[in-house]
Amino acid sequence: MKKIAFLLGTGLSSLALTACQSTPQPYNGQSGYEILERGANSATLRYTLSGRTSQDQSKLKAACRQALGGTKDWNINVMSSNEISNTPLLEEQYGRQLGNSRTQISLSNTQDLYNTENPGVRDVLNARPTTLRVIQFTCS
Repeated sequence: MKKIAFLLGTGLSSLALTACQSTPQPYNGQSGYEILERGANSATLRYTLSGRTSQDQSKLKAACRQALGGTKDWNINVMSSNEISNTPLLEEQYGRQLGNSRTQISLSNTQDLYNTENPGVRDVLNARPTTLRVIQFTCS
């Protein structure tokens, strides 16, 4: 009985995590959709996507449903599709800057004995795609 409850709980939690990742998110400065124009039965949207292109159509349809409401399957007309470069995160600077010169003094970029931070995990969590796709489309 405990195994069944554990498997059922694991399955439901993975389903919930999958559903949260596939819902369209409003634009947050990096990715997501933004509504350019909205009418009674149509809307013009711009969606900034990163990831596989095979999922684009379903994300565009979901953004239309969220912008216009309802469960209707909206017709999508892609007006433009562009790729833009994704700006890298600012690297953490180690050491001390001396005045306005380029001189910098630091001992090492390695961890000290009492630091529990794992640089490999930090690099994985900061991994980002190099390009983003910006798709402008209308829903009607």
